[in-house]
Amino acid sequence: MIEEAKEPENQEKDGIKEDLKFSFRQLLVNLLDYFKNILNIRNDVDVEGSIEGIKKEIDFKGASLWVLVASIVIASIGLNVNSAALIIGAMLISPLMGPIVGIGLAIGTNDWETLVRSLKSLASAVLISVIASTIYFMLTPFGEVQSELIARTRPTLLDVVVAILGGVAGIVAVSRKEKTNVIPGVAIATALMPPLCTAGYGLANANWSFFFGAFYLFLINSVFITLSTWLIVKYLRFPLAKYLTIAKQKRMQRYILLFSLIIILPSGFTFWDAIQESIFEKNANSFLVENFVFEGTEIVEKNLTYDSDTNSIIQVYLIGSIISERAERELAKKMDNYNLKGVHLKIHQSNDNSDAIASKIGDKVKSGILEEIYIKNEVLLKDKNAKIEFLEEELYSLRSDTIPFTALKNEIKVQYPAALAMTYGKTVSTNFGNKQDTISTFFLSWDEELTEEELMTNKTNVQRWLRVRLNDKKVRVINY
Repeated sequence: MIEEAKEPENQEKDGIKEDLKFSFRQLLVNLLDYFKNILNIRNDVDVEGSIEGIKKEIDFKGASLWVLVASIVIASIGLNVNSAALIIGAMLISPLMGPIVGIGLAIGTNDWETLVRSLKSLASAVLISVIASTIYFMLTPFGEVQSELIARTRPTLLDVVVAILGGVAGIVAVSRKEKTNVIPGVAIATALMPPLCTAGYGLANANWSFFFGAFYLFLINSVFITLSTWLIVKYLRFPLAKYLTIAKQKRMQRYILLFSLIIILPSGFTFWDAIQESIFEKNANSFLVENFVFEGTEIVEKNLTYDSDTNSIIQVYLIGSIISERAERELAKKMDNYNLKGVHLKIHQSNDNSDAIASKIGDKVKSGILEEIYIKNEVLLKDKNAKIEFLEEELYSLRSDTIPFTALKNEIKVQYPAALAMTYGKTVSTNFGNKQDTISTFFLSWDEELTEEELMTNKTNVQRWLRVRLNDKKVRVINY
């Protein structure tokens, strides 16, 4: 009887479990359908319009050539004077994206005629850009290396990622029926023009590390924008200009991937090197902050030189009390605790007779003295300005309290011959509460023959006239 009673209950539980499983499966299906819908880029694709638009932007002649030269010069000036605004402006107007996207489209659609045309156009643009920037940097009077130039000489894997994502964004935007303003953003993100200008700087100054580093960055951007374009064109199933056998297609894909791998390998090494340099600088700064704490001694300058071949150097310039050789040895031993094993520690102190320490400390001391003088002068100037403002306010206040007493005396005497004497002063009145006021008060003495009524009339009339005359509604007149 007990088993028979349990069977319906078990059946009900099994039914609930099945319903839950079905609901969960349905939820997953709905979520997958939703994400497929919002991530689908095959909708609203304008294949013919996209192909036509890309092919129009491939060639450099006429207006596009003038725009290219203008963007080269603007980018070179921006790099030369370290102006990010000029560099961004040059990237916005640069037409270099055209042939690069054209190469990706040609490979993706087996259009060899467009491929040759795009390669020729890109080669011409690169040659013109490098020559123009080289000429500029040979003529410019500003020869100092700026941070914007240096930033284009050490490409890493991050630049590869940016180029891939930029290329995807660019071709997806171009393939839409409704065009967007993504391309200018892609041009800024991938930064095609500044590396070529930096390569021109390297040629103009025979700085080959700058030339090859910058040209490699341009190569990374170009190759991976092309690769992204090729992948999206294949995914969107653009029509092929020429059909290849499956074996040839696979062979071509292998060549593309092998070439991409060859291009990406050096950036991987530089990326790893950049990470190691960042770790070294972080550990070195922590070591200096936590251990160079000596009474009467101060670090005036530090130089951190990273070398991947374990020849990294930390140079510290000290001023003040001399630390002993024993303290120096103890500091060197502590470096292992900061993952600085093998790093050379060089401590320069004020008792060092070398020209280097004298120059470093001398320049630092001079700079500190000048800075202190400037700060003191600035404080004194602010103090004097505050005093001047206070005195000007006091002077204005005194002037506002002054009345034309002589003129008023003569005018009142003409209008009221019975007036015998006048006294003026400021009186303070209060209601012994929270009200207190300062009032301009005139005391008038009149001829004794005047009646009380005449005295009150004269007082009222004089008070009204004085309030208008002095533009002060609180003027008060008192008879005595």
